[in-house]
Amino acid sequence: MDILLAEKIQNPKGVQFENENPGLIGALKEVTSWNSFAESLVQQFYKRGTLSEKQTFAAVAMLAKIKAKKANRDEAPEIDLSNIIAMFSKAHEAIKTPKFRYDDLVISRAPDTGVNAGALYVKVTGEYAGKVKEGKWFGSQNILPKLQEIASNPLESAVAYGRKTGNCACCGRDLTRHDSIERGIGPICAERFGL
Repeated sequence: MDILLAEKIQNPKGVQFENENPGLIGALKEVTSWNSFAESLVQQFYKRGTLSEKQTFAAVAMLAKIKAKKANRDEAPEIDLSNIIAMFSKAHEAIKTPKFRYDDLVISRAPDTGVNAGALYVKVTGEYAGKVKEGKWFGSQNILPKLQEIASNPLESAVAYGRKTGNCACCGRDLTRHDSIERGIGPICAERFGL
């Protein structure tokens, strides 16, 4: 237990709060390095020796959500996403922010600046569903079957998308040339993505 927490527990409010909510402040402290809301709650506790009922409820709910996400990630089966990563590495040589479409998924490369530089973001019908970072999937497990389909054969996935929608899986443009329509992907995108 750190000194500041020990001092607060000497405070009658702090002792009562810790007795009513055992381990809550400690659990919040564990996530303060990346969670500003948790950090603000810990600071409030240090300042007042307690948290309001709403703050306590929000803290418990947030920690439960974090725990559930971690459990979901821990249970995730390992899948080989190397073909998707290779496809985006090749495309990034020619395109600043490459994208790949398949069914209702859109995979895009994160900018080279920021916390997730080089990661791949996955959206489903426009909503963020997770990311591929350092070869691992962090996100909804419901997406894994589609990612596995793409990873097993990116060209086949691109062709299936192009034939189904009439648009290129990579650039999203209408396929207008006869050979592109037949192939299901535009020749420039096929070359850029290594397909």
